[in-house]
Amino acid sequence: MILGVLRLLTPLYLATQGVIIAYTLLALFGPAHWQRALLTLAPLTYAAVLLVTWAVALYVLPDHPATDMVRLAVLLYLTTVYVFMFIQGPPRTATWQASVVLAALVITALPHAARTLGQTGAFDGVMVLLTALLSHGALIAVLRAFGTVRDQLAHAEGHAQTLHELAHRDPLTGLLNRRALDRELARVAAGAQPGWWLAVIDVDGLKGINDALGHAAGDDLLSRFAVGFTRASPANGQVFRIGGDEFAVLFQEGPITAQALVAAAALEVQDTYPEAGASVGAARWQMGESADVWLSRADQAMYQHKRRMALAANKLHEVGPA
Repeated sequence: MILGVLRLLTPLYLATQGVIIAYTLLALFGPAHWQRALLTLAPLTYAAVLLVTWAVALYVLPDHPATDMVRLAVLLYLTTVYVFMFIQGPPRTATWQASVVLAALVITALPHAARTLGQTGAFDGVMVLLTALLSHGALIAVLRAFGTVRDQLAHAEGHAQTLHELAHRDPLTGLLNRRALDRELARVAAGAQPGWWLAVIDVDGLKGINDALGHAAGDDLLSRFAVGFTRASPANGQVFRIGGDEFAVLFQEGPITAQALVAAAALEVQDTYPEAGASVGAARWQMGESADVWLSRADQAMYQHKRRMALAANKLHEVGPA
């Protein structure tokens, strides 16, 4: 059967098939530096080969036994080319390319349609023109509509992602914000996974630096602490800015403690702002505890640490003059 089909096909038809097969193999399995360019040009290349085959079937081999099959194959394969164009490019560009191909298909068929006018074959007279215009034109219109909707959905998804980032990111430091912290605490509590710690950190000295050096310096101080906390936090940790001078770190139990994390970050910052410091309180999540209670315990632990530091500083001040 295969040999019978091959006998029906002339070298011209076999050559066009060979070109398409060779091009496809090169585009898929050829040298890596060729593949991108070949895949980009594939729709136009296939369209050009199919249009040449269309012309051969209409004018060079009109009476060949395989010609009707070839004409039908061209019309069918061109629909695949249109789909490829719309997958590969934006709707406007793809519509223009597909319309040019359709116009070439119709213009090529005009002399044949005039010559066979009045005949009743599927590819004779006005039928060949109507078949191409109506079926291919309708497909191009549908593909353009789908492509436009696809782009609109992609734009909406990107816009939603941007809004999500804006809603969950602190614009000064780039860290996750309080809203994101609430979401993560709720996730941990819902997952009931033990071993999670929450550290709440209050930066000390921000007001003094704002008063002495200006708010730009205060912003720089907060940004430096954000970098320091991020660098010192464990690999599984997340750092948040939850208020003006308050940060939080959510991390799993391990060798790094909240106190060591804050000390490492403060040491870096104090190279630029010696008077800066930070108070920290940490709380381990307890089974059945809500996110709000967990955050409240960590917050209270931070204020206890701040009061201890203030008492120690007062005692040192009292001892100093003596």
